[in-house]
Amino acid sequence: MALTSPYFRNVPQLTAASTNSPWLGSGSSGHGVHLVQFGLIDLGFPMPKSVGGTGLSPDGVYGSETVQKVKEFQRSTHGGSPIKDDGAVGRNTMAKLDRALASFTHKVRVHIFVVVTPDAPVATAETTAKELYGHYGIDFEVASIQSLALTAAEETEFSQHGLLFARMKELAEAHTSVRIRPNEIMVFYIRRFNPDTDLALSKANHTGAVTRIKKNADASTLAHEVAHNLIDSPRGVSEHVAHKQNILATLPRTTPFVLSFEQIQQMRRNIRLLRA
Repeated sequence: MALTSPYFRNVPQLTAASTNSPWLGSGSSGHGVHLVQFGLIDLGFPMPKSVGGTGLSPDGVYGSETVQKVKEFQRSTHGGSPIKDDGAVGRNTMAKLDRALASFTHKVRVHIFVVVTPDAPVATAETTAKELYGHYGIDFEVASIQSLALTAAEETEFSQHGLLFARMKELAEAHTSVRIRPNEIMVFYIRRFNPDTDLALSKANHTGAVTRIKKNADASTLAHEVAHNLIDSPRGVSEHVAHKQNILATLPRTTPFVLSFEQIQQMRRNIRLLRA
């Protein structure tokens, strides 16, 4: 069956489970199991043994806790009438999950300003971000994409590490018709930094959030930097993590990209993650 829930779309392991080829059960592991576990938690079936640690969180391992929570879900009315509680995720359980998590729970709004055309197409970066965030119930909404024609002096100014948020907002609004709200994120694709030591820089505080991405950054950088802006930390954006599938890992990152349960909990406390 074609899965339509943003939590489960375009995940080969779950597409296979939806036709029993094969189903998921005790001993299964991987990205699809991780997303089923996260979906169950979002539906109110906590999994304390499966979250935490430095790897996947939930851990993507179909152990006894996952079997128990799947059985509880199967007996529930989430996504329709109760079904056989065998603790496995096959055609019927996948369909019930797909119905139970049919829509986004949150959204983030992003304005993209293209000062210099990036090597990785903006459309590719947008698709990567939409799929990643959708798997955690977040609608990655690109509110606008604008070409930003700066003067040579303004472009030089934009390359400075210490450029203030207010000045970036001023330049964006001076050259376009876009007006940015405090709960929206500005993203700028630029030529270089001065000093040219970073692929991207993000800043977030009570007045707003902004990311600058250098033109040669890869397509995952947009999702990476928005995650920085959505997770508060003492320095204003989140720290990097070690697990290479996590979008907040340093390059090179490994697909399929993931976020952790703990990161999503932090994002949901951020003013820029809005209710869908």
